[in-house]
Order: sequence, then C-alpha cells, then structure tokens
Amino acid sequence: MKAKGDQASATLRMPKELYSFIEGLADRLDLSRQETMLKLLEKGVEAAKNAMKLDDVAEATAEMDALPASKFHILNTNKRHSVLDHKRMFNEGCAAAFYHPWKLNIDCIQAGDIVFLYENGKGIVAYGKGTGVTETRIHGGFLDECHFQRLEGFEVLPKPISASEIKKNLQKNVVLSRNVGNARGPAAAGSYQEAGLRYRLKVMLPHR
Repeated sequence: MKAKGDQASATLRMPKELYSFIEGLADRLDLSRQETMLKLLEKGVEAAKNAMKLDDVAEATAEMDALPASKFHILNTNKRHSVLDHKRMFNEGCAAAFYHPWKLNIDCIQAGDIVFLYENGKGIVAYGKGTGVTETRIHGGFLDECHFQRLEGFEVLPKPISASEIKKNLQKNVVLSRNVGNARGPAAAGSYQEAGLRYRLKVMLPHR
C-alpha cells in the first residue's frame, strides 16, 4: 500500500455512459468507484507499456546496439518506476539508470558529453557534463544494479522544455519514453543557458 505522499490526485471528466458502467462494475466488484477506476487505469497502463515495449529487455538491447556514438544524451528519469530515484538524481546532480541492460547506457557517457535529464510530464528539466567515470551502487537490494555518473556544472532549467516544444522545434516525432537515448550533433561549447540549449536541441535530438 502506497503512502499518501507517494500518490497524486487528478480530475477526470468522462461520458455519462462510461461513468454509469464504472458505477455498475464497482457494485459488482464491491469496490468504491475510485478503487474501480484505479484498477481499470492500472490495467490500461500495463497494456500500453507492453505495447510500447518500455520494459522489454530484448527491445532495449536492440535499441542500444543501434544507437550511433554521440556527445549528447537524453536520459528519462523514469519517475514512473521510482519517484525516489528521480529525486536522487536532482539532489546529487547525477544521471542514473537501473538494471540490465538499461544501466549500461550510463557507461557510454564520456567525459565532456552533455546529458539532458527528461522528466515525464514536464520535459527536459536539467543538464550537465558527464565525467566519463561510472559509479555503481546497490539498488533494490541487488549489488551494482545502479550505474550513475555525477554531472559537472549540473543546472536545473528555470522553465522545462516540454516534449511538444521539442517536437515542434524539430518538426518530427521524438521518442522520449526510453531510459536513455543519444543525440547526434556537434560538440557543444560556451554557455549552456536556456536560450542556447533551445538552439542546440534543434540539432542534437535523435534523427528517427
């Protein structure tokens, strides 16, 4: 059972016919309407995750093998798995990934590479330079299942760059749901302020 602090509230408007069905289903299952809607939502999310193959090991391995070398990396903090891990990246100014094969993405970050942290629901929220030194620690009770790099010059953007804004600037669809993706472009130099970052995003995100 999750504590209240681990939960978020949301207001949902739906057709009356759908709401009536949920009421009937709740009565049949002897659950509250909220519990019933949550169970339906959980099933839908699980189906979507399976369809997108977000947690598929073979899919992740193939995707990693297909990635070209790059000086720029976009890391999805995957708050959907753990809010605590997400917060730790910001508190420590680091980029982290967990379990095989996703953790191996961190090993590909070289000294001086630019790493963007992408938060689901917000967009690119922070960035910094990789050190090229991958550290490991215990995660979920398993030894070395967290690979991470501390980021030099770590900075949180005053205003996130949303997924829709990224796609609009690039005029193409960009997959940002994966744990780590790389981005091709020239080596960055000079200031990494938001305006410069916006410009660089036009050439740095993956070509798909």
